[in-house]
This record gives sequence, structure tokens and C-alpha cells, in this order.
Amino acid sequence: MNLERVEELCLRYLGQAVNPLVPVVKLHAYLVREDAEQAPSLPRLLDFLRHHAEIVVLDGPGEDDPVGTEGFAAAGFMMGPRAMAKTRVPSREQMFAMMFEQIDEMREKLDSALASAREEKNAELVAQLEDAIRRSEELRAKIQRFGQGEMN
Repeated sequence: MNLERVEELCLRYLGQAVNPLVPVVKLHAYLVREDAEQAPSLPRLLDFLRHHAEIVVLDGPGEDDPVGTEGFAAAGFMMGPRAMAKTRVPSREQMFAMMFEQIDEMREKLDSALASAREEKNAELVAQLEDAIRRSEELRAKIQRFGQGEMN
């Protein structure tokens, strides 16, 4: 697949996706569905997106972060890089709404995992999940304060 075709497909997909922040792996899967033999590799696609004037790439957490990509994946969250067409950059209000929505989804999954850990009587996992829930509440409060103009 030539770069012009990759660009055309990426911009179309990014322009039509329900969520403007599209996981790059999802965008790559779309390109593979369109032309498996010609689709660029995931690293090549990511490099292309990072250098495209009309696309923004946002990276997720790194493996050195307290909760890395694998930790989020285990909880059902794809936290790798995401791409967005610059024409779809959301307003401040939309960004905060999306952040709260993601935190709420994460909280639901953590609550579900906590219930399962309690049923299994896994005290270590219960403690870890309770800590993650506490930190998610702190994060939500920080984002709320930031959205209201406070910095701490």
C-alpha cells in the first residue's frame, strides 16, 4: 500500500470514528482489513502518523510508569498510542467529559475485579484493587480541580 493510500484511509477512518481518539492498533487493523498484503507494519504506521501534519499521536503510559500498558490491558483497557485527526481535537469541555468517562469505565472494571477477588478470597489482589480504586478517585478529584482552574 503506497503512502498516499495509507494517508487517505487513515484520514477517512480518523474523520469518521465515533471516538476521535483512535487506538493505533485499531487503525492498523483497519488498514490490514483493507489490504493485508500492502498494509504497513504497526511500527511503520506509527512513524507515519507521528510525522503527518494533519494527525496528532498521543502516547499511553510506558512500561516504567506505576501502571504500565500491560496492567491496563489486564483490566481491559487498550492504553497504547492513539491517533486523532487535528480537525477533531475536542474542546476543553469535551476533553474533561472524555476523561471522566474513561475514569468511570475504569472504576466499573476495578469494582468488578474487586468483587471477583473477594469471592476468590485473594487478599493480596483485594488490597491492590482497593489501592487502585483509591488512586482512581484521587485522579478524578485532581482532574475535577484542574477543570475548574485549580492546579493542585
